[in-house]
Amino acid sequence: MRFSTVPPPQGLYHPAYEHESCGIGFVVDIQGRRSRKLLDSALDVLAHLNHRGARGSEPNTGDGAGVLLQIPHAALRILAGAAGCVLPEAGAYGVGMCFLPVDAVLRRKVMSLAAEVVAEFGQKLLGWRDVPTDAAGSDLGRSARAVQPHISQVYIGRGAGVDDDQAFERRLYVIRKVLENRVHAALPQARGQFYVASMSHRTVVYKGMLTTPQLRRFYPELDHPAMETAIALVHSRFSTNTFPSWDRAHPYRYLMHNGEI
Repeated sequence: MRFSTVPPPQGLYHPAYEHESCGIGFVVDIQGRRSRKLLDSALDVLAHLNHRGARGSEPNTGDGAGVLLQIPHAALRILAGAAGCVLPEAGAYGVGMCFLPVDAVLRRKVMSLAAEVVAEFGQKLLGWRDVPTDAAGSDLGRSARAVQPHISQVYIGRGAGVDDDQAFERRLYVIRKVLENRVHAALPQARGQFYVASMSHRTVVYKGMLTTPQLRRFYPELDHPAMETAIALVHSRFSTNTFPSWDRAHPYRYLMHNGEI
């Protein structure tokens, strides 16, 4: 009995050209206990999925890697506080992980539109924080570095009358969608330079046009001792029918997948 469904060579097909697809991993504490150890385990899983990702002619430019975790409130309160932004209690604010234009003038215009949209939907813009990145220390490839966005987190406080968690999550979803459409309409020059990797009061996504070992080094705060979570999803991308890019890296805001859909 054959243990493979791979067909024999025929026409232009040869089984030697078969290759792997994306790699995914999921680590969870089934009792919901957050810990630093769980995130470490997830990042170790990601590093071991390096063979399931891909890269181009540059060995240090990957198709994409990322991790989704619960909002690490203890760590963010310290990090945001150092940036002059005081966060309320856990669950009372949302976090938007934003890829922004490198040009400072254009970036400020995008941020101004974000403030308008947040206020329009009755929520409070608490502040922004530039997310530290280390392109040199992570040995980020030339191609990835050439299109690297400015990465910031925006903090959005829950507005009056939004007492239900689901209602707040829906409000953040609408804010993201309206903001994306408004930026594209009002600032066409920002197309391809603005992307919201996640916007939620539950989870946050760290990702990029990276190899799996690079993710942890590119985002040094992933090693912060207070960066704790009870769930973590990791993804190593193998780009097949689309070019790799910062925004196409996984996980997406609510899902990830192991193959093109």
